[in-house]
Amino acid sequence: MSKRWIVALAGMIIMLCSGAVYIWGVFQGPLVKMFGWTQATAALTFSFTLGIFALGTVVGGRIQDKFGPRQVASVGGFMIGLGVFLASYTTADRAWLLYMTYGALMGFGVGMIYTPVIACVSKWFPDRKGTITGLVVGSLGAGGLIFTPIAKGLVSSKGVLETFAIFGIVFGVLIIGAAQFLKNPPVGYKPFGWTPPVAGTKAAIVARNYSPKEMLATPQFYMLSLILLIGCISGLMVIPFGKILALQSGLSDYAATSAIMLISIGNASGRFLWGAAADKMGRVRTLMVLLFVSGVTMLFLNQLQGWASLVGIGIVAFCYGGFLGTMPATVADFFGAKHLGVNYGLVLLFFSASAVGAPIVSAMAKDATGNFKSAFLIGGVASLVGLGIAFFTKPPLDNNGELKVETSVSK
Repeated sequence: MSKRWIVALAGMIIMLCSGAVYIWGVFQGPLVKMFGWTQATAALTFSFTLGIFALGTVVGGRIQDKFGPRQVASVGGFMIGLGVFLASYTTADRAWLLYMTYGALMGFGVGMIYTPVIACVSKWFPDRKGTITGLVVGSLGAGGLIFTPIAKGLVSSKGVLETFAIFGIVFGVLIIGAAQFLKNPPVGYKPFGWTPPVAGTKAAIVARNYSPKEMLATPQFYMLSLILLIGCISGLMVIPFGKILALQSGLSDYAATSAIMLISIGNASGRFLWGAAADKMGRVRTLMVLLFVSGVTMLFLNQLQGWASLVGIGIVAFCYGGFLGTMPATVADFFGAKHLGVNYGLVLLFFSASAVGAPIVSAMAKDATGNFKSAFLIGGVASLVGLGIAFFTKPPLDNNGELKVETSVSK
């Protein structure tokens, strides 16, 4: 196996374990039942996890240039393991402990890992940027598929708190071990047999690497950030409540559990397949398709019954994964790869608004009305608004004041 594929495999293992954030649906119900909490109280943990995640991406992206991806991922892995392990000490009157451990500590650790791993692996694959990014971030979604049945079995046999302890140790060991294989390629690295595209062609690499400060001065940064924020609202309204939504549609408890695995399948496959498709379709065009499909599905999701509800849940998860699989390469296309770790971390700060708000809105709707209709209506309409923003999103100006990539092709 070549060195770059060893790095890619290490990144995939790290992301696989980080995907534990997406098995929260396994724990939500048992915690509500055990401690007598409301859905909103329990769901706040998931909001903390993904909300703090975005802050971790900025920190991890910033310090990776100084310390390297191996060291940053090792620290992040320790935080993930410790956070999940300490969650086992949660009690009914200490929900705040769950928020600070499985929520904040784990979320920050996942963020610390996220952009350094993506940036490291993408540097080894300039010839397959969209495909490899989708594969690596898809592994994060696949973590839910692998760990969901394991978590469900452990919760049934040992209880939710002891499951936290076991998972904390396993995640910490696996992530820290895999992190030792992360290393950036040498300066000027090119894969064997690959020639960088000629400037002015459709496949040409962006002519300029924007610093974070330069990127923040462009309208394109805010447009892409809003697209990610809006696009992820729908998925984040559904993911923590997939099983509850399936039960509400009339499915048995056993069948409804498959909703969590379906979310993981959709999330993982969406990251890889849409990331690869964007290499051919174009990044922004792909985002537009995702916004349309996700928005329309959300408008009808609460009305779907039985197995049809699983189809709707799967579509939303598939689109959610698509946004997170496509956006890293989009940011690299627009602003260059040199500062991708920090630049993409800044874009993900907008994602945190969805991560904090969307699950709470869904939980409050469920607690107040017994269904998710009003929340899903918000998600559907927001996606269609995002579609309008994406329609007007074009690459930024290069050093010569001309539009890059798409426009240069038509001249």
